[in-house]
Amino acid sequence: MSLFPIGHASHPDWREAVQSVVRQLFMQMEQPGHAGRPRLGLIYASHAYARHAQDMLMLLAQSLPRVTDWVGCTASGVLAMAHEYTDAPGLAVMLLDVPAAHYRVYSGIAPLAMGGGEAGFEADAALVHSDAGQPELAELLQELSERTQTGHLFGALGGQQGEGVQFACRAEDLPLLRTGGAVGVFRGGFSGVAFASEVPCISRMAHGCAPLGEGLEITETSGSVLLSLRGQPALPQLLQLLDVQASPDQGGGWQAALGALRNTQAAIAPLGRGLERGALTPEAQVLNLVGLDPLRQGVALSSPVEAGHTVIFCQRQEHAARHELMQMGAALQDALLPDFADGAGAAGGEPAAPQIRGAIYVSCKGRGSELFGAPDTELRILRHALGSVPLIGLMGEAEIMDARLHHLAGVLTVFTEPATAN
Repeated sequence: MSLFPIGHASHPDWREAVQSVVRQLFMQMEQPGHAGRPRLGLIYASHAYARHAQDMLMLLAQSLPRVTDWVGCTASGVLAMAHEYTDAPGLAVMLLDVPAAHYRVYSGIAPLAMGGGEAGFEADAALVHSDAGQPELAELLQELSERTQTGHLFGALGGQQGEGVQFACRAEDLPLLRTGGAVGVFRGGFSGVAFASEVPCISRMAHGCAPLGEGLEITETSGSVLLSLRGQPALPQLLQLLDVQASPDQGGGWQAALGALRNTQAAIAPLGRGLERGALTPEAQVLNLVGLDPLRQGVALSSPVEAGHTVIFCQRQEHAARHELMQMGAALQDALLPDFADGAGAAGGEPAAPQIRGAIYVSCKGRGSELFGAPDTELRILRHALGSVPLIGLMGEAEIMDARLHHLAGVLTVFTEPATAN
């Protein structure tokens, strides 16, 4: 097995940060057990470096000539191994050892082919980077998911629209980039890299919140406002769950209700689903509560919703978030265990479980120390669950899992090598 090399640094001067990262990458590529000739580079950088993005990409490409393709974005926070770069500029780079025939870098000017098919390449899953405020993003994500065989997307919104940049540089762009050409850096739209099925990767999501009760059927909506649940006004049912008293005659009561809402979200799922063993499932989409509508007895959410779905009100809780991260790590480890049901290993030795070569973790800027109580805690929990595997990631505005946007979630994707017999 060959681990993906990773380098990360923080420095006020972007050049110093890049040079430090490059030194780390070369040192790792020379170490046993690490990939020596990776060709796909993943970059996550702080927004503070965004104005130097073109120069950073050029310096990385010049310093690492064997890397032929680059993807990534800037974000409010950068994650690498057990470090969160949130209070100071950060840069993290991972080099993925993936054959050129098994991935495609895409962007607005080089979109993924319809159906994912392109010169013998079939997209199975895709890493996605975009910005909050991107017009028709939900529709674009759905369309992109349909261009993959599995519909599996993972990624994040790195920042508000116009705040950051994205990196998407293909091999054919390198000659121009290395001579100082303006190529491979984008603002707006979305970009990333699609992987073929020969690149095994598994994703899991942690919502970071605990359900307040059972799922409720949505029976009437108006845009992003929940009006009726189970045929009854939505607002009184939410207030009952929060154990808050409020009425038109109690002005202070509404203030108490608004205070309770700051830590409350609404998970939307297909009717009768989204909750299993007291926890949210990946098909639940967590939205923020943005206000109350006392006149219509409604609850305003951060995105439009439709009747005929289930809503599960929930709240962020540190204990639940910690437990969920550990469960996510355990679920990934279970998914990597070999399947003995068919009698494999009865002769010639037991099959070895695939090992993690590298991991990408996208979190929300509302998580981190705000949810887990101290800097780096979230990543330390992940490392405890996964072991010391190469990990890179970001803290953004929202997270992408399949074709849905999530808020205050963590999405972990691990890359493995196929299982082999001992």
